[in-house]
Amino acid sequence: MYTLEEIKNQLVLKSEKKSIVFPEGESEIIQSVAKTLVDEKLGLPILLFKSSKEVPSEIKNNSSIKTICLDEFDTKEFSEEFVKLRKGKATIEVAHQVMQLPNYVGAMLVKVNQADCMLSGLNNTTADTIRPALQIIGTKPGYNIASSIFIMSKGDENYIFTDCALNIRPTSEQLVEITQMAVDFAKTLNVKNVEAALLSYSTNGSGKGEDVDRVHKAVEILKSSQNDYVCEGEIQFDAAFDKKTRDKKFKNCLLTKQAPDIFVFPDINAGNIGYKIAQRMGGFEAIGPFVLGLNQPVNDLSRGATFVDVLNTAIVTLHLSY
Repeated sequence: MYTLEEIKNQLVLKSEKKSIVFPEGESEIIQSVAKTLVDEKLGLPILLFKSSKEVPSEIKNNSSIKTICLDEFDTKEFSEEFVKLRKGKATIEVAHQVMQLPNYVGAMLVKVNQADCMLSGLNNTTADTIRPALQIIGTKPGYNIASSIFIMSKGDENYIFTDCALNIRPTSEQLVEITQMAVDFAKTLNVKNVEAALLSYSTNGSGKGEDVDRVHKAVEILKSSQNDYVCEGEIQFDAAFDKKTRDKKFKNCLLTKQAPDIFVFPDINAGNIGYKIAQRMGGFEAIGPFVLGLNQPVNDLSRGATFVDVLNTAIVTLHLSY
């Protein structure tokens, strides 16, 4: 799996730089990240401000950072486009209202190819970031949902955890999509011979219940497809993470690596708790979350994100836009 440093180096070497829109341009952290992206030749930042009075002089005077001030921006075309995209679900009056919101303008900039990707969430909820993306950018063909992943990194260990942020209690069919999206993401990070474990409190039928059946059915659907990756489940975390434990608990398991590349959690409770345990007790760095399944990259930040968190997420978001 590519490291962050390798992804960063790839961005530097790209002759055509991608643009990333930050709807929360008023944030000092966002402004610092924008300057870093420019200084290190990683991408082209676009900062949105509700008012021109919010733009600090050092941003205003930086010709490499584009700014858009909503109090000076004509949103007429965006409003009309929003009505078309919503197909009768929004009036022009509603469209004019939502186009006063930076996240909606940012998503529309991506939709009409005036920006390549978007990153928001420092001062907004996940819903405030993802709802405009779903309404305007939409999901990729073949997918009915968006999903999210974290890259969990410590030294030479790198794993993908999904879905820890979006889908509360996914159905079997949604778990299939969540797994497939995570596999596709892993491939963009140069993971070879991808392996995914679908987690449960049961290993290969050791436990019973509706939640076990839900995961087991997802595995059956995945295995019935012609895939260029390995998936297995339902499986407990200890068996998935450690091959010796797996060999005892799950005979004829298809997973061959010491630990799989992807851990698919059965619901948002398990995923959210799991990544935070790995982060706080296990010493793993949690990079993300990254939203998967959209037609163009839009990612959501934690409201507690630091400068480093935002920069790392921006780097991967730009990587996904190529």
